[in-house]
Order: sequence, then C-alpha cells, then structure tokens
Amino acid sequence: MSSNKYLEALPAGYTLLWYEVLKVLGKGGFGITYLGRDTNLNQLVAIKEYLPVGIAGREEGSQVHPNSPKDAATFEWGLDRFLKEAQILAKFKHPSIVRVASFFRDSNTAYMVMEYEEGQGLDEVLKQRKTLSEAEIKRILPPLLSGLEMLHAADFIHRDIKPPNILIRKNGTPVILDFGSARQAVAGASDQMTSLLSLGYSPFEQYDSSGNRQGPWSDIYALGGVLYRAVTGEKPVDAAIRIAAKLRNESDPMRSAVELGKNRFSPGFLKAIDKALMVLETDRPQSVAAWRPMLVGAAFNEADQLSATAKREEEKSLSPSPVATQPAPRPASVSTQSARIVRQKKSSWRSFISSINDFGLQSKPVERKHLTVPPKVVVEAISDQPAPSKEELAKMEEVDILDPKLGDVWIEPMTKMEFLWIPAGTFQMGSQKGEAGRKADEIPVHEVYVDGFWMGKYPVTWSKWRRVMGNYPPGLYDPAKDNHPVERVLWEDTQKFLRQYLRMMGPKFRLRLPTEAEWEYAARAGSSTAYYFGDHATALAEYAWFQNNSNNQTQPVGLKAPNQWGLHDMLGNVWEWTEDWHSEDYYSKSPKENPKGAPFGELRVRRGGSWRSNEVACRVAHRNRVLAKSNSNALGFRLVRGLTES
Repeated sequence: MSSNKYLEALPAGYTLLWYEVLKVLGKGGFGITYLGRDTNLNQLVAIKEYLPVGIAGREEGSQVHPNSPKDAATFEWGLDRFLKEAQILAKFKHPSIVRVASFFRDSNTAYMVMEYEEGQGLDEVLKQRKTLSEAEIKRILPPLLSGLEMLHAADFIHRDIKPPNILIRKNGTPVILDFGSARQAVAGASDQMTSLLSLGYSPFEQYDSSGNRQGPWSDIYALGGVLYRAVTGEKPVDAAIRIAAKLRNESDPMRSAVELGKNRFSPGFLKAIDKALMVLETDRPQSVAAWRPMLVGAAFNEADQLSATAKREEEKSLSPSPVATQPAPRPASVSTQSARIVRQKKSSWRSFISSINDFGLQSKPVERKHLTVPPKVVVEAISDQPAPSKEELAKMEEVDILDPKLGDVWIEPMTKMEFLWIPAGTFQMGSQKGEAGRKADEIPVHEVYVDGFWMGKYPVTWSKWRRVMGNYPPGLYDPAKDNHPVERVLWEDTQKFLRQYLRMMGPKFRLRLPTEAEWEYAARAGSSTAYYFGDHATALAEYAWFQNNSNNQTQPVGLKAPNQWGLHDMLGNVWEWTEDWHSEDYYSKSPKENPKGAPFGELRVRRGGSWRSNEVACRVAHRNRVLAKSNSNALGFRLVRGLTES
C-alpha cells in the first residue's frame, strides 16, 4: 500500500534523520507506522509516528500540530508519554517482543524506530484457517507467555493484545507488536490512562480511564481472547455486553471455550482459556506464572484424552502450516524432540503423536524412571535453618505433571524456584569445525541423547540460597543482591546445599547439579551454533552479562532475553558448576546416552561464562575446568530435577 492512500502520511522517499520512508504499513488511533530503511546500516526498519487521531494533523509539509488550542495540552501529554514509553520499551530484549532500536523528536512530533519483522499477522492466519489445532497453539504459546512475563516484571502492561498485534515470523515463531497502548502498571500512579479498546479482546476494567484496576490480568484476558478466537473461530463477545448481562443476573452471552471446543481440544486447555476470560478481574489468574500451568502444564490423563475428532485435527496439524514449526526464534538444525512420557495406556495414534511432539521429528521413546531412595537417608546438618513442619509440608502444593511438555513450569514448593521442563532428545555435543575459539576438549562433535528433566529457569539466587542455608558461608551475603546469582561457592558448597535441602524436604524433592550434557543440551535449545542465538557474538549483550556490559559485577537474574526454551542467564553472569569431572579426551569415548563425564579426576567442569568473560568463553560448547575448591566471585550454580514418581 502506498503512502498516498493516507492523506496525512509522509510520502515515500521522505527522510527522517538517516531513515528513509518507503511506504505505510498501517494507521491506528495514535499514529502511522511506516516501512523504512536505515541508510546507515542499509536495513529495513518499522517507524512509528505519533499522530493521534482527532486531536492533531499534518499541516502543509511535514510539521504536525494540534487541531486547536484546547487539544494542545492533550497532544503534549501524549507526546511526552510516547517518548517515555519508547525509552523504557527500548530496554526490553526478548525474542517475542518487537525490538525498539531508537526514538527521536522531529517535525513537532516523535518517532519510534523498531526492528522490521517479516511474517504474517495472526489475524491473517486465522482468516485463512479459521481455527488452529491445539498442537499449533501450544507451539507459539511459550514464547508469547515468556514475553508478557518479562513485560509485566517491569511493571508494564501491553493493553492491546489481539491477533493483528501478534506476528508469526516466517520460521513460525511469534512476536508481539504495537506497544503504542502500553502503560506502566505501577500502583498509585497518578497519570490517567486513556481508554484504549479493542472490542472483544479488551477486558472490562480497561473501560475505566483511571487505570486503577488494570494489571497483568488485563493482558491475560486479551491473550485468552486470542486463544478463544483460535480455538472457536469466533471473536469473543465485548466485555461491556458480558458485564451488563452479569449485572442483570442473565447468563453469559458468550459461549464458553469448553463448550465450543469440546471433542477437539483437551478439557484442561479449554478451561484455562475460560479462566482467563472471566469478566471480573479478580476471578482471573493474576500473573502469567499462575496461568501458565493451567494452559500448558495440565496433566494429560485418561479422562482428558481427545476424541477421534481431535485425533484427526491433531494429525492434520502435523502437516506444514504458518505456525506449526519448532518453538524457537531460529530454525533448529539438530534433532531435538520431547520424548512424551505417558502413564496411561497409549493407543497407536497417541504413541505416534507423542514421538513427534514439538519438533516434528521422531525420537527414541523413553521410559519413566523411578527414583530409588535408600530406606534411611542420613544427611549432615550444616545450617540452623529449620525444616518445614509436617503441617507446612502438607500445605505445600505441588502440581504433579504426569506428561510434561516444553514450556511446562514446576514451582519448587519451599523456595519457589521455577523449573522449566526440558524435553528428552538428541543433539550434537561439542563445537563445530571452524567455530572461533574452539578448543581441543570440545571435540569431536558427537551425538548425545538425554532423558527429559526439569531445569532451573535462573541460576540459584541469594534469596533462594538463604532460605536453605541461612548465613552460610558467613560474611558473603549482601541484602542488596537478593536477586543476584549466588557466587563464591565451592563445588562442595553446592553439595552441602543439596544435602541440606534433602534434610529439610525429604527425597520426594531431590535436586542435583546438571551433567555437562544436560547443561549443553538445555542451553542449545535446538541450536547448533556457537551461541544459542547464532554464530556471531554481535547480539551477545542482548542475552548475557559479560565483560562488555556487566559493570564488573553480577547482575540480577532474568533481565536479559532467555534462550529458545525460556532459560535465562545460561550465558554470562556467573559460571555454573556441573556434576562432571573433566577429562580432555572424554568426548572421543563418551557414551551416547546420558553421559556423566569422567569417573574421577582432579578438575570439575563449569559452563556458560560469567560477568567477566569475553565472547569466546561465553560460547555454548566452551568447557572451563577448575579445581573443585575454586570459589571465585564469578562462580555459581543452577539446579535440575529428574522426572520422578512420588
């Protein structure tokens, strides 16, 4: 579409700083978005211009002015908010959030420059397909949830999640667009929030311009509406109509997802959508963390098995489609698949679907293994931290996910550490030929298979450490670093932590360090490149704290973009201990299945680089061998939990 179809749009060829306007991509209530070209870098960008409908227009030339003196205050208020939001949104580095590269004032207005993403809007996908299968939806859900979670952690809400604002890239991964409606959701904020509505997707509290009732639950409603549209083929009923019916004690005019999706989707998934679409905000999940287990973590049992109709829909979804691809920002070149572990009796079609899972490739089936625990467990007490009482243990809720899938979250009940499910699969371990910085102990590249396991979403932080270990070791704790990763811990200190945790919680919640193979498999997340985002370190600052950006110290976990499987800080911040002894030639004789490193040695292996590492040391394949007694201020750890039965 050309710019001349929009009377107030800048013409093709117009130059803003070093950005050339090519054409109009779209126009909304707050302005116009152009396709542009960065003439310095010679690459395409999206440029959003602040030009609010009804209160401002473009005079002859390029200058933007309020329509009248009484509109001037509103225009200036909006302009100030536009610039402040651009500044804050530019800090977000996440594969599923559109990247704001720059912003500036010009022509009496302001411009936001964003990375240009090629793909197809989810609205266009749904026009062509009408509905998506559960498998397709669950492939794009984890990165969308992760992106929203990062936004909410910074006290921002998007406020305009809807199909047109979710782009499906050419490789099948989603990205959230159009943050023009985003607002800070800080309690007590004095600024009024304009009532921006997308009928059907906006929750009722968004009709209130004060913004006092808006929060993460508002975006959850909107994303629930998107899922409802993808499941039912129908747009959700406007929230104002639904609330009016509720006030009159009439039945909800919107049919539930459970009703409309029956026999085509699993009941637990449909219930999670309906829960997000509760009209009263207090009835909804209040955070992504609370909603995620309902959506993608519900156990699949006999009662929930899909009908024959669902079987046909699921099998049909395995054929190529705009969204049915691996859930990773870049196409994987290795064979990684989740080995689906099902307790119940499997039919032949379930077995086939289980073996395909999220990656479209067949994998070796894995049997569920029982955790063998000695009748008596004797553990030294190295901390005075009290173990939870029987009553407290009984109150600690644990969701027993029988058939975990990529994106599932297990919340450890005492410290509330988050663990993500890493599906079983096969990958190429080691550094590829020609990789910069490749070392002798990283070769040969060899195929490795690992069972599925739960891995900590973040390295263990000081707040989690102290819940288990108290003030041990004495003198290291800094209250200002509660959310920083633990540092200066010996390998034996990690074992003391694990023994203390076992003493407090018992064998049901046994945790451990990852093996080298588990660590590299989880870090790669389907990639085979030097870094999980590609072969070049130019983007490393978006994913890791290292010597170029760390300010010579650890940083709070979770501020950098996660890898494709949702794990944060796998590169940089602190080195992470693994379970393995180091051996220079271990890769040449490593077993294919679940390798555990050399049987003995003098050096242990740590992985991932740290805040003081260079780019080469932050490569996924890099093996750093150190004495077990090492306790540098750049050395911490991350935990895993194997799949067990209580």
